[in-house]
Amino acid sequence: MRLHDILALVALGGLTLGATAAEAATPRGGVNLAGPGFASGKIPGRLNWDYMFPKQGEIEYYTQQGMSLFRLPILWERIQPQLSGKLDAAYLREVKDFVEASRKAGAEVILDIHNYGKFHGKFIGTPDVPTAAFVDLWVRLGREFGRDRHVLFDLMNEPQQGSADEWVDIQQAVIDGLRKAGVKNRIIVSGVKWDGAHNFEKDNGAALARLHDPVRPLLYQAHQYFDADSSGRSPNCIPQDQVVGKLSPFVDWLKTHHAQGILGEFGVSQTPECLADLKAAMTYLHAQPDVIYGWTYWAGGPLWGPYMYSIEPAKDGTEKPQMDVLRPFLATKGHAGSRHHSAP
Repeated sequence: MRLHDILALVALGGLTLGATAAEAATPRGGVNLAGPGFASGKIPGRLNWDYMFPKQGEIEYYTQQGMSLFRLPILWERIQPQLSGKLDAAYLREVKDFVEASRKAGAEVILDIHNYGKFHGKFIGTPDVPTAAFVDLWVRLGREFGRDRHVLFDLMNEPQQGSADEWVDIQQAVIDGLRKAGVKNRIIVSGVKWDGAHNFEKDNGAALARLHDPVRPLLYQAHQYFDADSSGRSPNCIPQDQVVGKLSPFVDWLKTHHAQGILGEFGVSQTPECLADLKAAMTYLHAQPDVIYGWTYWAGGPLWGPYMYSIEPAKDGTEKPQMDVLRPFLATKGHAGSRHHSAP
């Protein structure tokens, strides 16, 4: 998701085939807890002012709904202030604390570098930001989280590189670097052009099929919003009978390549038409358990205010209508009612 747009609204080669039976269960449901990536124009920014990590209350609320997958958008410039330099100890500690709390609650964490293929606005794969620097970032993160199988590595959010082939070569370098370093976490890869499910085959399919992971099956990610231009900037939605057509290019590609994927971002407003679209999307995804590993709704967390797609409960504990649609598709541990208790 294009955070700057949201904040304005608020104020053939080596494809790894075949997931194991254990990895092909009912799709896991979850949410993007986007606070750590807020205020990307304020680097490093102030913790709990410009940006915020999820608190215990968020973890408890969402896991009580049955969610077991948290996507945590983090900024490269905050976790590693200097290219190929050491990781920032304070920011890293916040990430580790969240990972540990999520693990104890029974949830997996997706670490998402939410940088659109850039570092300080300059593209990976250029002299200013060489691919080796991006590999270095992930190898360092691998050393910190490589022993935790509850952590998945989402290499980059919505990369804006000029071509799918260019981005695939960059991702392959990271995969190779992580595996050479002995890191075994499952890796999530993405495509260019906003990583859309609706244009997945056309814009990214052939290039992504070249990726190869010798250790574990890759997870292929797509994003999809259900407004007219798929941008996630409108409160209006397409007709319900068009929802499957937006998702099927991604799902069909996964089936053709015997691969698994994750819908890493999607969201709707609270209009009846959009809630119907959300239900249609969930119904379709959960009919594809062989290829859909999971999904993470966009978005939750305490900094969203009146953002139209947010599923964070209001300060008085009132839940959002989108959660009522999502809940039947979750492995509910026991709905705790409409109260949301924030951690101090």
